[in-house]
Order: sequence, then structure tokens, then C-alpha cells
Amino acid sequence: MPQQDKDEAALARVSKLFQRFSQRSGEGSEAAEMRANRRIRRQASDGMGRSGPSVNFATGRPRDPLFYWRQNNMPFQFDDPAQMQKMRAYCRLVYASHPIVGSCVDIYSKYPLLGMKMSCKDERLTDFYTQHFLEEDGLNYNKFLVDVGREYWTVGEAWPLGTFNESLGVWDDEELLNPDDVEVQPSPFLRDPRFLIRLPTEMRELIRTRQPAWEYAKLMEAYPELTYYADDNSLMPVSNVLLRQLKFEADTFNRRGVPLLYRAMRSLMQEEMMNAAVDSIADRLYTPLILAKLGATANDLGGQTPWIPTQDDLADFEEAVDTALAGDFRIIMTHFGVQMEAVLGKEDMPDLSDEFDRIEGRILQTFGLSKTMLAGASSGETYAADALNRDLVTQMLTNYQQLLARHYRQRALVVAEAQEHFDYEERGGKRYVKMEEIFEVDEETGEERIVEQPKLLIPDLQFRTMSLQDEAAQSEFFEGLREAGVPISMRTRLHNVPIDFDEEVEKSRDEAVELAVQEQETRKAIYVALANKGLPIPQDLRTDFQPRALPEEQDPLQAPTAPLRVPIMGLDPVGSQPTLAPTMQDLTTTPADGGVVEPGSVPEPVDADQGGGEQRPDESDEQRASMPKQSSLPALNDPVGLFTNAERMRALANEHRPKTTVAPKPQVVEGEDSSAVQIPEAVERLKPIGLYGGPRHVGMRRHITEEDINKELQV
Repeated sequence: MPQQDKDEAALARVSKLFQRFSQRSGEGSEAAEMRANRRIRRQASDGMGRSGPSVNFATGRPRDPLFYWRQNNMPFQFDDPAQMQKMRAYCRLVYASHPIVGSCVDIYSKYPLLGMKMSCKDERLTDFYTQHFLEEDGLNYNKFLVDVGREYWTVGEAWPLGTFNESLGVWDDEELLNPDDVEVQPSPFLRDPRFLIRLPTEMRELIRTRQPAWEYAKLMEAYPELTYYADDNSLMPVSNVLLRQLKFEADTFNRRGVPLLYRAMRSLMQEEMMNAAVDSIADRLYTPLILAKLGATANDLGGQTPWIPTQDDLADFEEAVDTALAGDFRIIMTHFGVQMEAVLGKEDMPDLSDEFDRIEGRILQTFGLSKTMLAGASSGETYAADALNRDLVTQMLTNYQQLLARHYRQRALVVAEAQEHFDYEERGGKRYVKMEEIFEVDEETGEERIVEQPKLLIPDLQFRTMSLQDEAAQSEFFEGLREAGVPISMRTRLHNVPIDFDEEVEKSRDEAVELAVQEQETRKAIYVALANKGLPIPQDLRTDFQPRALPEEQDPLQAPTAPLRVPIMGLDPVGSQPTLAPTMQDLTTTPADGGVVEPGSVPEPVDADQGGGEQRPDESDEQRASMPKQSSLPALNDPVGLFTNAERMRALANEHRPKTTVAPKPQVVEGEDSSAVQIPEAVERLKPIGLYGGPRHVGMRRHITEEDINKELQV
């Protein structure tokens, strides 16, 4: 065949192979072309049966930066939900199986929460929010924020969903959602995106199966609109007040969080490949491949005919080898026509310590850490190179603390508005509410206006300062500033010390009282012992403990008065002492106003403010007028009185923000799959309602005027 015909046939085969690989694998043109070229090179020959490469079909490696990621099936398209789910699943596996990654994530999740406490100018508000957010009976943020941090540092975002109790004005619960069940839709008109979620798996199964029946009946009675979202692909809108997104900002223009572990993806893949290589070598060393040769040449036998074993000879020898390998004491007795040697398993285990150390360093660098920061510097190493890493870790952890503080603040503001915890200032011993201005647009008329509303007061969530420097040197620095005259309080100096300042003050006071009492009891015991033995008693003990008669101070111009007589019950007349119960005469006596007293009734008590002024001195009214009166605002008077003012905010919400019309309960035919119910067009346009509609009282404090609050505050 002419050379030209061969070339044309080869080109035709290349074209067919290229099309076949492109259709089969669905991959890019570069990868398909390379596979086709390798196939052609294997089939090419020089006409003498010797295979070799053909210069006509040789192509260079593509210079696409993303070629490596495609070839290794590593997800890199952050806007593809399928690739993001695959990435998050891999990150969860790495956290659960990799010792270094798991430890780093745990450190980043727990270390920033050290020293978490509430701080506010009103101690009663501090106690209220500490009990609601930090204690185990409340939301238990000491544990919940650890779970939030694990999600944040592992998969790049956390989705806390809260359940608010409208009747009590507090949060009932807060849980984390799977990021795979949440979809983010940006809005061109809103600053925050819209969140849509799939119903939890348990709730979808309950709606589909309707079992248990009583749970299904209760759910449909309270939230009938959930039936429209029972399908696996149905997404339900959720209020941004209930659901919040805490994401790791690795991509500015991506609406979803990117895992921090993605920076170590290639290093982790290389580590897995080296582990696989070590496993294969160890497997060959543990179970080597043995090559056995049976037979002898004529020279070996000293004759003219060689010995060639038959199939029976091979089978007998194989059985003997198997028996020997399976026994405890191994021995094979045979003739000289057998040769055995190990084909695989001869190599030594390679030393990959340097490679593993390199990968370990790159993984630690993902979190801003280094070996010297964790284990200390060895000979010839200094800490100067870790100064930048230390600042980087401090900045990352501080930013994470600020993220958690913002999340708490958004949750606390909802409670503060429901409980009317308003900020105040004191002037002349009286409290006056602080007001703030907000900009709003009327939804009906489009009118823009600036209105005033009471400013909310909530405690600040404080953490331990994220400083990796020596704490002893920092404490010494604070003490030096204190001695120099800088006004640094004891609370500030004890912030990073595990000491409760208020508790220690109370203990110190109790100890001082107890020591003073014990000291006086010791002096009294000394006085009694000296007096019993007739020994001289010091003058200070005589002055303090010697009994003496108190002189009766009486005006010499006034006649001596007889001591008061103690009345004796049963002997003195009834009129000389107050009656303990109404007598029969009292029960049958006609009241002064002409009313009729029924037998067995008790006279009603007289209100001190409505009458009966003769029963107490005149100055009593003046003293009562200056006494402080209880305010109905918990934050400004008694914030610990839980749920005292949630009713007024509910009334304002009902007046200015009526409940959204709940979607009618769908009519489902018995035996029909509930997930097949179509969502009406009117329901699709509804805002988040029902269970995920958000608190209705948010923003209602603007309808409370400053004059109304100050009237309640005046004393």
C-alpha cells in the first residue's frame, strides 16, 4: 500500500477515535485528542511489526490552567451545586479521617469561644441574656457555637435556623441545616438574598406517609401550607430573620461559602496517592510473588535427554508448596531440577518522610499554622518566621469572633424588641429612653420618611482576646500600666483569667465577716476564761464584754411613768385589743352606707389610696409619693421579669401587621401521594409564612412614642 494511502487511513482512524472518545467521556477537546493520539501511536507500525510513535500525530500537552483539575476529577466550579455537594462531602470525610485536619478544625472551632460572657451596663439584662443564650436550659451557645464553627471551618458555611415563640417573646430552639438543602437566590431589589430550603427529611416522610396519624393531623392543623413542599425538589422560602448564613468569604462574587480545606485539596490528594503507594509496597512485602521453575537440561542430567515436567509433575509440586506454606514448620524436599525465587517483594520500603513532612507543612499552612508554632523550634530554627503566621491566625480567629458576635446580636435584637428592652440614659436620677432615627418607605404609597423609634439595649457578647503572645507578659504589661496611673479596672485585668470577679468579691466579703466574728468570739472566750479563774482581765476586754446596768434616761421635770402593761387574752375586755376575726355582731351590723351584709361575708378591705386616711399618719402619703414606682418596661426596671411585656408588642403586631393569609389546606385524595400536589400560582408568590415566616413583631417598636415610655419611667 502506498505511504499516502496509509496516512489517509491513519487520519481517518484518528478522526473516528476522536469523535468516539468525545461522545463517550463528554470531556474537553484537549483530553479527547490526547487519548486518540495515544491510541494511534500504539497501533502505528513501521511495516516490520515493530510498534512505535508516529511524528505526524504527536501533539503537545495543553497549556490550560484548569486541565489538571479536570483530569483529576477535582471540583472547582463553585457555582455548580453538584460539584459543591461533592466538595462538601469530601471535606467532611477529611475532617473525620485526617488527624491534622480534624485537630486544626477543632482548634479553630473551640479556641475562639474561650472566655465567652455577656457584658452590659444593666446587670439584670446581663443575667437575663446569659440565662437565655449561654445556659444549658436556654439555647446553650457554649455547645451550639462549637457545632457552628465545625460547619464553618469544614464546609465553608453554616446555616443556623431559629424557632421563635411569639407568645413568650423568646427563641425556643436553634438548629443547623445541611447546606445541600439550602438554595440562595440573590435579589436585584433587596440587600440580602432570599433563602429557600427543603423540608427536613423527617417532616417530608411524615407528610408522605401520614404516619403517625396524630402527628400528621397536628402538623396539618398548624401548618397546612407545608404540604405543597413535601416533594424532594420543592423549595420553601424562609425568612432571613429565622435563617442566617455564616459563610467563609473565599470568593467575593460567589453567593455560597467555599471550604477553607479547598486550599489543601491538591496536597491531600498527593498524600492519598503516596499512602496508596506505601500500601502497595507493603502488600508486596507481606505477600511476595514466587516464581518456581521445574526441569533440567541434558547437561544437568549428564545425558542426552533433558527432563521436561508434565502437568502432573507441576500439579504435585504446586500442592507440595501450598502444603508447606500453610504449615507451621515448612519444609519441601525435592530434587535439583527446581528453582524458586521471589519476583515481587525484593524492593525495600522507600523513605518518604521528607515528602510527608512537606505535605504536612502545606496542610498546616492552610490554617496559618506551622510546626514550630505547635511543637517549638528545633536546632537552627527561629521563631522569626512564625511572626507573620501568628498575626494571620490572630486575625482569622478575631474575624470569626466578630462573625459570631454579629450572629448573636441579630438573635438578641429580636428578643429585645419583643421584651421592650430599650436603651436609656440617666439625668437627674431619672431614666429617659434613647431614640434613634430610621429610614423607611411606605409599601403602599412609596413615600420616603424618617421616623424615630426607641433604641434597643442588649448585652455585648465578649470573648477572650485572640492573642497568641505570652499571657504572663501581657498581664505584667497591664499591671505596669496600672501602677503608672492608667485607669485599668480589675475586671479588665481578669478578663482572660478563669476567675469570676463578682463571685470572688462576694466570697471576700463573707470571709471578712466570718473572720471578724471569729476574732470577737475568741476575745469573748478569753474574757470568760479569765473571769472564771479569777485572773486579771485587760481593760479592753472589760469594756467590751463586762456586764453593766444601763442607766435610765428620764427628764427630771417629767413625772415618772409606769411601765406598759402587756394585755392578756381572755382576761382583758374585747374592745381593748384588735379583733382577730369578725364577731357575730359585726356580721349582722348594718354598714354605714345602708348596704346589707349577708351572713358569712367578710368586709372588703379599704384601699389606702381611696379612703381610710385616718388609719395612718398624714406624712405617710408624702413619703409614699416620693417612693419609686414600678415601670412596665423590663429593661428599664426589671429585665429579669421574663415575658412581662411581650403582650404589648403582640398587640402592635396584630394592629399594624396582620397575619399573612395562610395557604388553604390542599385537598388530597386518600391514597394519593402527598408530594404530587401542585403548588398554586397564588401560593408561589406568597412571602415566607407559617412556620418559617419570621417574628411579626420585628420593627413594631417604631409605633411606641418617646412620650409614652418616659411617662412610665417617671418616678
